[in-house]
Amino acid sequence: MIYNILRAFAWLDRWLQDKLGAPYRVLLSAGLAVEIVQRARQFPALLHTDKGLVGAALALLLFVALFVNQLAEFHERLAARRERRAGSRS
Repeated sequence: MIYNILRAFAWLDRWLQDKLGAPYRVLLSAGLAVEIVQRARQFPALLHTDKGLVGAALALLLFVALFVNQLAEFHERLAARRERRAGSRS
């Protein structure tokens, strides 16, 4: 059941990329960047509580990891596009 749900989300992600292209990826990256900034702004207020601090730090690390992943995927897509263009010129 979980596998089928994950497969459905993978299909939806591919479909959105095919239909929306770069704006979809930009929206994801921008959304993650906004979330990181919001979490970072809230971080000083959470320094006074241990539970809040740990949870906020973990969430912030997760969002940063997701953002790094988005940027790495963007780089891979740009490299693939350059290779296709270079191949079509030959």
